[in-house]
Amino acid sequence: MNRRPPHPQMDLTVTLETYTKLCAASADTGYQKEIWEIAAEAIRDWLARNAPESFGMPKTAGFQWKDVFLPNGTVLRTIAQGKNYHCVVDGDHLLYEGRQISPSGFANGFGGAGRNAWKVIWLLLPDSTTWKLAHTLRHAKPRRTSR
Repeated sequence: MNRRPPHPQMDLTVTLETYTKLCAASADTGYQKEIWEIAAEAIRDWLARNAPESFGMPKTAGFQWKDVFLPNGTVLRTIAQGKNYHCVVDGDHLLYEGRQISPSGFANGFGGAGRNAWKVIWLLLPDSTTWKLAHTLRHAKPRRTSR
């Protein structure tokens, strides 16, 4: 690729272990992005999760998926052919590799058409350490009773 980093720029120190893992992961993706691009994206993601006001986004930003609200910073995961795929809620949009996508498009883009996104997408909400199946959040709300 050999894209040049933007100017001005500065150096950031990382451990050799982190740098080695970053290089290996970049190689695994076919060098789709330069190392500095990956680092910048990771820093932006971290800032968005930890200091959303630095991007001028309200803390209430998020993606509305039918009757489930996914707050900014939520990570979505689906598995197809034994491989994990991830996308993230960024502001009010769902993004996969920087492009807007729908939950259905994300679920079906890897496992073939006809997959029920609610049953094949796992969610990691901000400030959570536990993945939850989307279907469980959709039906976790108390049902209204008639009077």
